[in-house]
Amino acid sequence: MLALCALVVLATGCAQQRIRDSADAELRAGNYEAAVGALESGSQRYPESATLRSGLVQARTEAVTRLMSEAGRALSQAQFEQADTLLQRAKTLAPNDRRIDDLLANVATERRQRAARTEAEKLVAAKRPQEALRVIADALKDNPRNSELLQLQRRFEIDLRQAAVTANRQGLSESRPISLDFRDAGLRQVLDVVTRNSGVNFVLDKDVRSDTRVTVFLRSARVEDAIDLIASTHQLARKTLDSNTILIYPNTPEKQREHQEQVVRVFYLASAEAKGAASFLRSMLKIRDPYVDERTNMLALRDSPENIALAERLIALYDTGEPEVLLDVEVIELRTSRLTELGVQFPTTFSLTPIAPAGAANITLGNIRSITRDDIVVGLPGGSINLRRETGDFNILANPRIRARNKEQAKILIGDKVPVITATTGTGGFVSDSVSYVDVGLKLDVQPTVFADDEVAIKIALEVSSLAREIKTSSGSLAYQIGTRNASTLLRLRDGETQLLAGLINNEDRTSASRIPLIGDLPVLGRLFSNTRDDTQRTELVLAITPRILRNVRRPDANETELWVGTETSPRLRQVGGRVLAEPAEEAAPGQRPSSPSPAGPAPMGGMAPIGIGSLPLSSAAPAATPKPRLDWVAPKEVKLGESFVVTVTLDSAASLRGLPLQIQLPKGAFAIEEIVEGDLFRQGGAATSFTQTIDTDKAIVRAGSVRNQATGALGKGSVLTLRLRATAAGRHSISVLSAQPLGADTLAPPIDRPANLLIEVKS
Repeated sequence: MLALCALVVLATGCAQQRIRDSADAELRAGNYEAAVGALESGSQRYPESATLRSGLVQARTEAVTRLMSEAGRALSQAQFEQADTLLQRAKTLAPNDRRIDDLLANVATERRQRAARTEAEKLVAAKRPQEALRVIADALKDNPRNSELLQLQRRFEIDLRQAAVTANRQGLSESRPISLDFRDAGLRQVLDVVTRNSGVNFVLDKDVRSDTRVTVFLRSARVEDAIDLIASTHQLARKTLDSNTILIYPNTPEKQREHQEQVVRVFYLASAEAKGAASFLRSMLKIRDPYVDERTNMLALRDSPENIALAERLIALYDTGEPEVLLDVEVIELRTSRLTELGVQFPTTFSLTPIAPAGAANITLGNIRSITRDDIVVGLPGGSINLRRETGDFNILANPRIRARNKEQAKILIGDKVPVITATTGTGGFVSDSVSYVDVGLKLDVQPTVFADDEVAIKIALEVSSLAREIKTSSGSLAYQIGTRNASTLLRLRDGETQLLAGLINNEDRTSASRIPLIGDLPVLGRLFSNTRDDTQRTELVLAITPRILRNVRRPDANETELWVGTETSPRLRQVGGRVLAEPAEEAAPGQRPSSPSPAGPAPMGGMAPIGIGSLPLSSAAPAATPKPRLDWVAPKEVKLGESFVVTVTLDSAASLRGLPLQIQLPKGAFAIEEIVEGDLFRQGGAATSFTQTIDTDKAIVRAGSVRNQATGALGKGSVLTLRLRATAAGRHSISVLSAQPLGADTLAPPIDRPANLLIEVKS
């Protein structure tokens, strides 16, 4: 019976293991339902089997985990059907698992958001970006962290902002020059005439006075500038509603608050402090108090678009990197010692000590008479001959390098902190000790000030100290005598210049002699009866310091640092001189004469002829046209492969120009750029210029340009820049000027005639 029971138990265990192994194989093959079903049926057949029960729990957990992981990968790849199928399979295995319900909800949300993204892209393609943004905003309510929708929302908002900025810059659609001639005319009459002849609509605020009289004489001015002049000279302000409509209202604080648009601009400063930037803006502009967040170094403004534009320019100048300098310090202490000790060291003292006579323990008055010479001990020190010579040379070197910010103090200490213990006795004999520390060694304090011309002013304080000796007080406490040498100065050095501070010299010459009286004082013979010690100590301290500027402030040119900001009541960015310059009229087609205003009335709106309005006819005589500036090439027509040659771009201009940025296209792989040199045209009269150059090697484009630092111009014929090239590929190659944007000195610069492409033959 026992054997039979053992066989039954063994057979049962083997059957359970077979079920477990079969389920594991199904689980590895991905047949999760079959694996769980086999284990469930086995558990019902063998309800007391711990192997099958634990296997069922493990298999169900592993199957659900794998299905959810696969569903997550499918969801990340936007395979919603597959993710839904996998999660439904997991739901059949674990009906009460809340994680599966959450993932199913995420799949449904992703489907809706993907559909919203598709719809938004269709709306943008149909030129309905505002509706597209509303669709995205509604979709983000389900999942505000959807990265694709957030990226799409940012892109649409940027496109809308750029379109709005472009439309704002264009201003009025009417760009033809206008001529006005009115004497003591009513404001409404003048604006009505401008509307009839230019197509610009006007809306007047109810508080604009109807009895305002206007006297204006203008010739060939922009319509927008003419309206600005009329408004500003009669205490009025204007607001552009669209490209054809302007609102005119009184220029009072109440009306400014009512009609002026407000812009909120947030600045995250990289280097400067937000509190200092706020004070800077308040002192430069009439703005509301900015909001300052010192935690994130953020500055927020809420003001008019004109003030915000001025604040942007000022913040760009203010938020510059703090200069930093690396101070290379070398401290050398030179010590030289010479010690000479020569002579005979004779005994200088001897002693007589009586001892008690035999049979007595001590000397008494009774036995003192019995003391003989044999009872007296003589103490006589030994003599010595000194032949001693010592020399020593010591170099104590410290070479610290320290990096410091502008006007910040940096400290170096190479040495020890020596404890000084002070004992304090209180009432009742209580004694307490207090410990203080004294710095002993090399101590250097530096404070650099970096200037824009790459010079550094350094405030230096050097101290070298050492322990001379210990001093013990009457109470038993120890104090120290400290020898010190100090030097402090203020230097101004160039970047990389080394300055030596020397001359801190300490000389000690000590001579001591030990002689036998009288005999030792003899001139020559006395050397045999004396001992002489000569001790010489010489110490010199040398400090070498070299500043190396790691980062300096960029000195901006006059174009950046000089801002014309309009008037105090109407601030805005203006051209140099405070003028708004007229755009050049478009060039007439070949064979056509330029249109001129008719004496009887304004020109038709179809062309770009000037508009003449007013009681006086315009003069028919036009000033002589100034020839347009021309660019030209000076270069060889043929070069050899590997040969270096020069290409010069020249400019012939009768108009006064302040600068000229250029973009030159080179053939890819044909020429190697060796050097780009500024020309001499804009340096006329020894004027200072700013010359910039960049090379786009991928596109083979050279960007370079010269600008005179002062608001003056140059004219005539001269070179703008020179390219030194080396031919690297044979063949016929072309060089062209992609763009040339002249900068006028006191007027708007006329357009430039670009030269024909330069053809160069490279022969092998």
